[in-house]
Amino acid sequence: MKILVFADIHGNATALNAVLQKERDFDSVVFLGDAVSPGPEPNETIELLNSLNGVFIRGNHEYTALNPESIAKWPDGYKALMEWIYDELQDADYQFLRSFSSPGEYELDDRMYVLAHGDENTEVRHVLPDSPDRYFDVFRYGNKQADVLFGHSHVQFSRSINDQRFINPGSIGQNRCGSVLACYGLLEDGEFTYHHVRYDPTPLLDAWDRVTTLDRFTEFRESFKQQTLTGFSLGATEPWLSYASRGYR
Repeated sequence: MKILVFADIHGNATALNAVLQKERDFDSVVFLGDAVSPGPEPNETIELLNSLNGVFIRGNHEYTALNPESIAKWPDGYKALMEWIYDELQDADYQFLRSFSSPGEYELDDRMYVLAHGDENTEVRHVLPDSPDRYFDVFRYGNKQADVLFGHSHVQFSRSINDQRFINPGSIGQNRCGSVLACYGLLEDGEFTYHHVRYDPTPLLDAWDRVTTLDRFTEFRESFKQQTLTGFSLGATEPWLSYASRGYR
């Protein structure tokens, strides 16, 4: 059985479509959260996800998509973008997002795995390749034998701690390590392999121009477009520059 494992689309249906065009013979999917925000292709993203079968884990951006009050203190540009996303989503889209599952233990192809988004550790914002071992403890959910699949930090990496593997497939829609790549993984007979596909970002850039509420926040919109073109979705800053120089995706 072949399972497509991915996370962190963030409203970049262009990148997700590139992955689905490349990988056509998988049996099911594991999506580790953060589907539609903050990105300019929310409807297209949900349409693609809704065509797939598998396990869909709720991320922190599912919470913001379903709880508009959560953005009250966000910067004005982000609030304008989120308000546009709220208007774009239909009732069926919200129902689909509500159907996502909580992190926990799941059986995949006769094996147990822990599936998590990756934001569960309140001690730190991102669990990264060189994070202290204790930062990974929160993902175990009581099972110290099952491999853990998680996202959120947007970096492809694997760590083994006491014979337990912690695997991050990277980000589909917001690369942070300086490449215009959609990153994901394949799980087949218990073996996980990392993959990526380069995609043309032009449709995504055009989609940003169609977000009319950002006409008042042109610099904010341009910053997102530049992040897309550079592959540094949080900016060319540390620790992302160091990870890029070390070959991470």
